[in-house]
Amino acid sequence: MNLERERRRSAFLLIAPAVVVLMAINLFPFFYALYMSFQTWSLGRPAPPRYVGLFNYEDAYYDDRFTNAVVVSFKFVAFAVSVEFVLGFFLAFVFAAKIRGLGLLRRIGILPMMVMPVATGLVWFYIFNQNYGMANFFVGLLGLDPLPWLTDTGLALIAVVVADVWQWTPFVMLVTFAALQSLPEYVYEAARMDGLSTWQIFWRVTVPLLRPVAVIVILIRLVDAFRMFELVFMMTKGGPAGITEILPYYIYVTAFQLLDVGYAAALAVLMLIVVNVLAVIFIGRLQMSDAAGR
Repeated sequence: MNLERERRRSAFLLIAPAVVVLMAINLFPFFYALYMSFQTWSLGRPAPPRYVGLFNYEDAYYDDRFTNAVVVSFKFVAFAVSVEFVLGFFLAFVFAAKIRGLGLLRRIGILPMMVMPVATGLVWFYIFNQNYGMANFFVGLLGLDPLPWLTDTGLALIAVVVADVWQWTPFVMLVTFAALQSLPEYVYEAARMDGLSTWQIFWRVTVPLLRPVAVIVILIRLVDAFRMFELVFMMTKGGPAGITEILPYYIYVTAFQLLDVGYAAALAVLMLIVVNVLAVIFIGRLQMSDAAGR
């Protein structure tokens, strides 16, 4: 017992510094933002922060721009993550086929997610440029007039979604592909011996086995897409008319352009709450569906 206690004590002492550093890095900014959310503090005035209670949160409740940012964020997340999951799932099965040359395509296919998001936004800004962008070059080949991709209220959000899909579909593909490679072969042999067709094997064997991986991938992309900032900053600056102004970009504008640090902190706290509630609801519904399936 003494030896076991010493081992646990030694293990705790070894990991304690890392735990302290991680807690300081993650918890201090959160609690400081929470503290600032109860203050009114404008960097444009020399006055020090002043406690105002829930005034910033009340402001957010009546802020139409905040409401619009939340709605736009949900639209962006829904469209982007859905397309990324479907495309990534499909590409994973394509690349899992034993065909010569697919190995090189797999290596090329994962390159977009290695590009910095800022660089991705800049590249797609030029691709969707109305005057000399490559997108309108192909539109012209169809005999159509150039489209204002980044300045039209019906196209701007689509352009941002396309850029995000280009960058993060490889992530979904890579994780799903790795999961496919790890599936046990004996399960498929048993399914074929039972007389299941290829389509039946896919729906009754492959999809259920990939379900845990799919849940993790979707959850990661949901959280990551909700805090996306760089693409909007580089491509549209939240325009036109706020149609692409997602919540992280509005927080940035509030803090660094309007210089209202207290209100920006309150918006950041609300964003954290929204993301966590979204994750909890998503996980809860999946657990309920798993329980019903069993």
